[in-house]
Amino acid sequence: MLVEILKIIKALPSQHLIYGVISTVLCIAAAWVYSKSSEKLKKIIIQAVSYLVIFNEVAFQINMVFYGIWSIKTSLPLEMCYISALLIPFYSMNNQSRTLKNWFFFAGFCGSLFAFINTNLSEFEQIYISIHYFFAHGLVIFIAFSIIVDGYRPVWKDYYNVIKRTTLLVLIIIILNILLGSNYMFTFEKPEGINFTLLMPEWPYYFLIMLLVGLTSYTVMMLFMFLPKTNNAHNDH
Repeated sequence: MLVEILKIIKALPSQHLIYGVISTVLCIAAAWVYSKSSEKLKKIIIQAVSYLVIFNEVAFQINMVFYGIWSIKTSLPLEMCYISALLIPFYSMNNQSRTLKNWFFFAGFCGSLFAFINTNLSEFEQIYISIHYFFAHGLVIFIAFSIIVDGYRPVWKDYYNVIKRTTLLVLIIIILNILLGSNYMFTFEKPEGINFTLLMPEWPYYFLIMLLVGLTSYTVMMLFMFLPKTNNAHNDH
């Protein structure tokens, strides 16, 4: 199975690999700058990231309309990572929220990481679609890095709470997909592009496997509970 997974990664479009490397380097660099910043500057950085998220999504929606390909079935930001990205402006206004930190740490980071190592985009997608994709996922990963820098460490209560919220979100998206005839979060059809679902059986089994992979990822993230806290740690609520 590992060999097949590596083949999927090697088969990724060159555009995806280039943007992925650039985004990863920028995330790490931004996290390093954040770790060296004062509390005041950290707030400014998070606020700037929230503005970038809003600009990224608005620009994407305008482009979709401009090119005549906007559709309620495919263009809404209802994938998990885009939902996570749009939570960043709320986090910038309440960066002590344990609920939001839990979401970015587990759902946001895991979802965005998988988006970097496989994709539902093709090599022939419009460039603004790829920019929107990597901007949104990269900013979510940066927020996950920033909360770790600030001393966030998960506990088992966080783990169970985020599983409950993820389950609720999936159920809501399934209902919306039934009503809209859409496939957000790939609940009824495999995603397009070069991704790990190519190795999976058809619906509903691939979706169940995706849920299991997500749960496994959340569980692995609990290893961070053993990471020593930094001096930047502060209380959450």
